Amino acid sequence: MLLQPIIMRMAVPAAVSAIFAAACFSGYTDSEKERELRVRRGAFRDTIILTGELEAARGAAITVPTLPNWQTSIKWVAVDGAAVKQGERVVELDNSAFTTDLDSKRQNELQAIQELQQKEEEWKAAGEDKRLEFEKRSSELEKARIEAAVPRDILSEREYEDRQTQLLRARVEFEKARDILDSQRAGIDSDRRNLRLRLGKAQREIQLSERAISALVLHAPRDGIVVLRDHPWEGRKVEVNDTVFVGFALAVIPELESLQVTAALADVDDGRIGVGMPAVITLDGYPSMSFNGKVSSISAVAQESARQSLRRAFRVVVTLDQIDEGRMRPGLSARVEIGRHAAADVLIAPRAALSLDGPTPRARLAAGRAVDVKLGACSAQECIVTGGLKEGQRLGAFEVTDV
Repeated sequence: MLLQPIIMRMAVPAAVSAIFAAACFSGYTDSEKERELRVRRGAFRDTIILTGELEAARGAAITVPTLPNWQTSIKWVAVDGAAVKQGERVVELDNSAFTTDLDSKRQNELQAIQELQQKEEEWKAAGEDKRLEFEKRSSELEKARIEAAVPRDILSEREYEDRQTQLLRARVEFEKARDILDSQRAGIDSDRRNLRLRLGKAQREIQLSERAISALVLHAPRDGIVVLRDHPWEGRKVEVNDTVFVGFALAVIPELESLQVTAALADVDDGRIGVGMPAVITLDGYPSMSFNGKVSSISAVAQESARQSLRRAFRVVVTLDQIDEGRMRPGLSARVEIGRHAAADVLIAPRAALSLDGPTPRARLAAGRAVDVKLGACSAQECIVTGGLKEGQRLGAFEVTDV
């Protein structure tokens, strides 16, 4: 009876040890299988991964308009990515210089109006006197003409001559009054034109200032989202108080149907991709979704990736086969997987078992012997085998000293 508990106590550790041993043995076998290099048959895909972002190829640009002064500053700007309707305010530029000048121009206009009104009253009074004088001389001329028309044989010679002299004197006075009236009218017309020109100039200057002030409030030309442009020297988006110039690009309302992906290809990878290669795009904000596209252009010259940076990259544009306007927005970061080569149902060998340094590619067999092989396309991890190896054949890792 005492022996049974002792046996049981001995049996439990033995069983536990057996379980651990079995587990360790099983793990060792699986690990070895995972590390085993073999020739396999399957699908081959050689890709290169780039990072980029969504960008609209077309859009309505919002720029600093033509202004009397060539520069101004940003007083208010919409939030980057904000949805706007056509006609809504997007950017408001500083108008303090124009509002101050506008008050002075309005004062000039008021002075011109008051002076014109005062002169009109003076011209009216002076013109009335000259008009009455002209009408008086006209009446006297008519009277003298009637008296001078009496036949000579009815009057005495002296009276007849006096009447002719009176007619001549009345005609002279009439012409003098007429000339004075015409001269006064011409002078008044000239002065009136000058004052009206002065008033018109003041009013035009006011209109220009008012248009400039109105132009400083920039509105959305269409429905869409606001994408603020980068500051050309600061490496950031434009913001309030930034000094800007005529023609300076402030924002854009992109056409979502023109969205594309722009990515950077490091200059060391020059030549690894080409126009027309297929691409799979994954937005960082939607990692479970992918979109198909293709490389549409690659810049001819590598540019600095950042201001005063030694790194240079080619600009790669990838067009999308389909645009999801509900999810896609300019500026969203994206992962671009560009397919350089793809093949189905081919023999594939791991790069670890291959040597590509010599004139002829070689593979190392599991037994340690190296054999010549024929290879097709290669990726960073594996190559297509076109000759020299068989499916399922075990391989060994190539060491640096192997030849």
